Amino acid sequence: MKTCRKDPKSEEVKVRYLVILKKCLICNKRFVTWRPVIKVKIDMLQREICELKKNSFSIQNAKENKEMLHFYTGLPDNETFEILFNYLGPAVNNLVYCGSNTVGDKINSETCVKQGPKRALSPRQELFIVLSRLRCGLLKKDLAFRLGISAAHVSRISTTWIDFLHSRFRALPVWAPRQKIDETMPKCFKESYPSTRVIVDCTELFIEQPSSLRSQSITYSSYKHHNTAMGLIGIAPSVAVTFVSDLFAGRVSDKNPTKMSGLYQLLQAGDSIMADRGFDLHSDLPPGVSLNIPAFMNGKDQLEIFDETETRRIASVRIHVERAIARIKSFRILKTILPISMAPDLNKIWVICCYLIYFCLQLL
Repeated sequence: MKTCRKDPKSEEVKVRYLVILKKCLICNKRFVTWRPVIKVKIDMLQREICELKKNSFSIQNAKENKEMLHFYTGLPDNETFEILFNYLGPAVNNLVYCGSNTVGDKINSETCVKQGPKRALSPRQELFIVLSRLRCGLLKKDLAFRLGISAAHVSRISTTWIDFLHSRFRALPVWAPRQKIDETMPKCFKESYPSTRVIVDCTELFIEQPSSLRSQSITYSSYKHHNTAMGLIGIAPSVAVTFVSDLFAGRVSDKNPTKMSGLYQLLQAGDSIMADRGFDLHSDLPPGVSLNIPAFMNGKDQLEIFDETETRRIASVRIHVERAIARIKSFRILKTILPISMAPDLNKIWVICCYLIYFCLQLL
């Protein structure tokens, strides 16, 4: 009778299996022993994560604090932030960072799909970063440290969004038609200046002194005693901003931006412009357009009673354009001495800050 011989390989497998089973039982025993300690560690780590999220510089935290959201962005509340974000459209999800190989015309396109790895930050967070940089004048290294990313990445985000916001805002039809001006005109204008279409004023932004002597000359403002860039703002009698010019070299007078900005092409016969004394535009205005400015002394010791009354009346209503400019300059980046390195984006930043006051609290 033949006896069954045991297979040495199967015996070896059984031995290995028993060894592994023994190790598993030991590990399981250890896990049961250390389980309470591991649970405490996990709870501690979860609490640390919650604290880090709570203290992080993000739109998620800012939107829960209305005061801080207004401080960092200038927007009154999260609802307004969402209105702005939704206005920008679906293209925010496919923005192509500047410096990539994508053709420039496609950067702001809604059909262009971003290639490569996913974004480190959400579109809302990137918008929040850019608004904070404009509102508070935060430096790129500061933002990089707050967010835990590189300064170069902050720079790419900032440049990309500034290009994008500028193109979106310039597409807004802010110039109000004559009918809308009449419908919203306050009583003080209807009684004294019913033909007013726009109230204009210029403001200057300090810039770093250029290295080129020619650039130094054309940007030096004798009024500010500094190198500056000048922009023109126009508001309707209802205080809504209806015109934003591009920036000009600071050496020009107030008249030149008005002539070169394209404002005259928007005016119609029967309209009038209200401005300060520096805007002596009588000889340049289109046919049928008039000008209301304070009276000049013309060598007299004092103004006539009529001229003085008219000057006070103009000043009392023209003050609103100065309030609009003050609101624009609440974006602290415009209060700093802007470096030459920002020259390619300077005009875009100016335009964006001017349009952002549409989303801020009303002037009156």
